[in-house]
Amino acid sequence: MRRQTLLPILSLLLCRAAFAAPEPARQPASESTLMTLEHAYDIAAASDQALKIAFLQVRQAELLPLSALTKITPRLNGSVGYERTSTTLKNPSRQGQHSGVASSDLGLQLPLLDLTVFPARRRGRLAVEASRLGRQFTIRETLFGVANAYFEALKGERVVAVNVQSLDLAKEQETLAQKRADVGEVTRSDVLRAQVSVEIARRALITSENDLEFQRNTLRNILNLAPDTKIRLSEPLPYRREVPEFGSLLAKAYEHREDLHERGLVVQEAEARRQEIRAQMAPRIVAQGGPSITNSSGNTQGGRYEWQAGVAVQFPLFAGGQRELDIVGAGYDIEQAGLEKERLTKRIESEVKLAWLKVQTLEGSLRAVRTQVQAAEQGYKDLQNQYSAGTAKSVDVLSALKDLSTARSDLATLSLDYQVALRALEQVSGTFQDLRVRQITGQK
Repeated sequence: MRRQTLLPILSLLLCRAAFAAPEPARQPASESTLMTLEHAYDIAAASDQALKIAFLQVRQAELLPLSALTKITPRLNGSVGYERTSTTLKNPSRQGQHSGVASSDLGLQLPLLDLTVFPARRRGRLAVEASRLGRQFTIRETLFGVANAYFEALKGERVVAVNVQSLDLAKEQETLAQKRADVGEVTRSDVLRAQVSVEIARRALITSENDLEFQRNTLRNILNLAPDTKIRLSEPLPYRREVPEFGSLLAKAYEHREDLHERGLVVQEAEARRQEIRAQMAPRIVAQGGPSITNSSGNTQGGRYEWQAGVAVQFPLFAGGQRELDIVGAGYDIEQAGLEKERLTKRIESEVKLAWLKVQTLEGSLRAVRTQVQAAEQGYKDLQNQYSAGTAKSVDVLSALKDLSTARSDLATLSLDYQVALRALEQVSGTFQDLRVRQITGQK
């Protein structure tokens, strides 16, 4: 129980430390690293670049509410100038006159009333919430990508194991055919067919081994591991979940999907933006004042020092029609954001339906392929015994071997596809790895 309590805390600390690091550190290669799916989740949460980008986007969005407050913060401006005047006389016997004026001003401006602050601050808060939801959605997408890559590598290992078995069986059949051909029980064509079967099995094994290496490299890339890191994948426990009805699953997706809620906030942001533009037409009250120093050359009485203070009400009467155009453009933004939300809603319905149907398909396919494997194993065994006794043909044995290899490969891949499909149901409904997502984002 203590270990289960410490693991989430350790995962959160690793994630926060990774966000503070400027570059993702690739783990050094080792002889062989045993990796579980949970360990892969932790590595991705601590090093994935997409999560760091989402984290920075949240920090950037948090600046927007503060930026809105700067509309009513004091502003201090200073200026320094010098003006020189030269006068030329028509009488050449008299010299011209020269004078200079040095001035310096310091002005303090304090906005007392600016109605654009409120919609701008609201828009900033909505942007912060939208970016946080986007970050949560990115975390779920990343973790599901890790699971998908992990199971693809596991699938490759199982396919390689099946092809190794198929190659061994093909070699056994070749040896048996050669022995029978040596004593004259069968013709040389049986041996040649067996040799062809061996080479086909060998080619399938080479292909599957290279596919496995590519799948492992994909997983290493996702986890920011060194390209030469040797990993051994641990088989996860069966992921058993009750598959709900489609209607309840779709309702859960509409309730939990962060991207859908984020799109709704984008609509509200567009509305707040239009309110901010309209508020620019309202009067502004500004208090301003400050000292002014003027010193003229040749003035024997010294410089002039003045203080000024006052309150002004500013009326934006006409701005060339730009504000009106901005309001119209903001209306288009609102309409577009609403349509984007509707389109996302339709896409979510399609994703949920596809994921739900895939689980149904795989459940039925798994039942069929398990029966197929049992029948293929028994059929191959019977035909091999009959071939040894001389009552079956080589073609039938090799055909049975091919059927057995196909059935075993299908079972290996479909069983793992089913595990991914169950996780995909949670992914499309917005609940995949919910506890881990909350730990990464620091939620309770």
